[in-house]
Amino acid sequence: MSTKKHSKRSDHKRPDRRSIKRTARKREGSPERPQSKQDQGARENPWANAPASEAGQDKRLHTGELLRYLDRQAGHSCAPKELSRALGLHKSDDIRAFQLRIKHLIRKGELVQKGPLIRSAARYESGLLEVHPDGFGFLRVAGRSEDVYMPQNEIRELIHGDRIEVALENFRGRDSGRFVRVLEPAPSEMVARIERSGSIVLANPRSRRFPRSILVDADKLKDANHGDWVKLSFDRDSHPLRGAVLEVLGQNMDATSLIDIVQQEHQLPNDFPDPVLRESRQCPREVDASQHQTRQDFTHIPFVTIDGADARDFDDAICVTPRGEGYELWVAIADVAHYVRQGGALDTEAKERGNSFYFPDRVIPMLPEALSNGLCSLNPYVVRLAMVVRMRMDANGRCRSVRMYEGIIRSRARLTYHQVARWLEEHDQTAVDEPLIRDMLHHGLSLTRRLLLQREQRGALELDLPESTMVLEYGKVTAIKRSERNIAHRMIEEMMLATNIAVAEELEKNKKPFLYRTHPAPEMTAVNQLNEFLAPLGLPIPLPRKGGSFRPADLQRVLYLADRQPWGHVLHRLMLRSMQQASYNTNNQGHFGLAYRNYCHFTSPIRRYADLTIHRQVKAMLRHQADPYGEQKKELAAIGSHISGRERVAQRAEWDARDMLAALYHGQHTGEEMVALVSGITKRRVFFELLESCAEGSIALDKLPGDFEWDEHRHCLRSPRGGLLLSLGDTVTVRIDNCDPTLGQINLSLVEK
Repeated sequence: MSTKKHSKRSDHKRPDRRSIKRTARKREGSPERPQSKQDQGARENPWANAPASEAGQDKRLHTGELLRYLDRQAGHSCAPKELSRALGLHKSDDIRAFQLRIKHLIRKGELVQKGPLIRSAARYESGLLEVHPDGFGFLRVAGRSEDVYMPQNEIRELIHGDRIEVALENFRGRDSGRFVRVLEPAPSEMVARIERSGSIVLANPRSRRFPRSILVDADKLKDANHGDWVKLSFDRDSHPLRGAVLEVLGQNMDATSLIDIVQQEHQLPNDFPDPVLRESRQCPREVDASQHQTRQDFTHIPFVTIDGADARDFDDAICVTPRGEGYELWVAIADVAHYVRQGGALDTEAKERGNSFYFPDRVIPMLPEALSNGLCSLNPYVVRLAMVVRMRMDANGRCRSVRMYEGIIRSRARLTYHQVARWLEEHDQTAVDEPLIRDMLHHGLSLTRRLLLQREQRGALELDLPESTMVLEYGKVTAIKRSERNIAHRMIEEMMLATNIAVAEELEKNKKPFLYRTHPAPEMTAVNQLNEFLAPLGLPIPLPRKGGSFRPADLQRVLYLADRQPWGHVLHRLMLRSMQQASYNTNNQGHFGLAYRNYCHFTSPIRRYADLTIHRQVKAMLRHQADPYGEQKKELAAIGSHISGRERVAQRAEWDARDMLAALYHGQHTGEEMVALVSGITKRRVFFELLESCAEGSIALDKLPGDFEWDEHRHCLRSPRGGLLLSLGDTVTVRIDNCDPTLGQINLSLVEK
């Protein structure tokens, strides 16, 4: 997938008017005039070979059809008379109606007239189509901060993942797309379930983003039976859609097979291409001795890495020392940019992937293992190249000065969060052997407490969302454990935040273009909907004055006051849903959730491409070199749009895998009763969080006992007689009726007690 922004007209030439006239004469039976030299190589009239419905056979031409014809001209002009001939309009009544339609569209501003010529007034964009399960969609366009809304009638024949061109229209105050053409079709393969009805065999896609069934002929089934899940290919030009089974997956799949489905459905890569592997093998196995001459030597500083027990790549190391009444915080980040040269095979593949993808049984890395787990990883006791940031903090944890270096370090220890917490919280000396490191960690704890106080004073959001870890053994989910956060997690998190903000402010101060990590404030409509739930409870979010914006501190105050309520836990989910999505952008919009004016991602270049771009900007600044991405921001903007999209793909893939594995695990509990929390209510289903595992199950509203009315604003179900049936945060007992791991569904029923 290319990350370069598609040109609006790059593949279209201005149509030659003579070719339009020749086409018109052909339809009228006139002999064709020989081509002049200017006509040689002129583009064929796009309507000459159009099907009957597009060639003016239906003289009652609709406005939408006319605009589509002009869209295919890619904004070029032509005379109305020539256009009417090209559309096959010859009768005087048809031509008169056509002329009136043209005048009407000019008055409406949908056509532009310049002298005797007309053209479409639309602006054109191209991008990747994301289809919503409810039928509408959005076009993700490189360089745009806001996606283009695509109405259902415009994408009925399109597929999630198509790269398309659209003409922009205004719809309720925002850009809406009118489909023009497919530039690059999505892969025509998917996972579906076979269903037989007599002699008819249908394949129903697993993905809710593909709402159409596919007809499968008997000779294309490959022994698939009713209810089997299959991988199949389909012909998108057939009507109805027809497909052929490629592989029969069966009905009972293990965890590995389920994650294979997720990987295929989200089109995640498998192996690295040969040119990428060749380039990675050309990298040295150890740091070249010549690097000591050009870099700052920090091997005397007792850096340590602190990560999860199962981590395999270490891209950040820290060291904290006292300095007067304050602190000196050193953060070293793997110098990936030294080995991944801009424009090379490694860089191209890393940019395409955008980030690493994490699943319970595998990691799909952004970089080959020789780099991600080897040369770039800050493994203990070995020399590594690093980008080093030194921050001097005052006694309150405020950063007073920043220096950045291209350095060399040697990590003193590979520690886990559990080890560090045992030492800091339980004073267990066996957790950390070296006294020097134990002292250093105590200084780190002292600084962390001050950084947390700074966070509170800024009013940054603290969304407490439960997370779980899947335990897999031989393709089976043997347990789901709640993920626990301790002081070591907070220490590393706050130090990485401090580093990211320090780097962003240095780049900003030096007027360097870079990819900000932006998180806009929530929209007014989203907060108003949230307030309809909160206001009756006495906890409304204050609305800003005219021209102002929401403050994160106001939202955090509501979260704090609600934590003691039974529905407080669920409010964190509702608050998250009301937020806009964070993204990478060349235009600084601040980071609402963290309450930062400037912010970027710098600390994880092994697994995030955004961080790699920041490293290159910092290197260029330190060396007083030209900006590696140019001064116009166009390339950076396109990269930001692409990797923001890849981040969304990673999130959805990880959510899909989580839901599928949770359903696989709870299949053994069919018929059992469990305690659950009401976590969401829609017009169709009630959602519950199973307290044992954090897994989510649901009940269709028509399966609930008794009558009810859905109160959308207060997120509850009411009995018509006035009693409250179910509300967010209620603790209830549910029974697991059945589980469908492939669909990731846990179907429940309510136990009346």
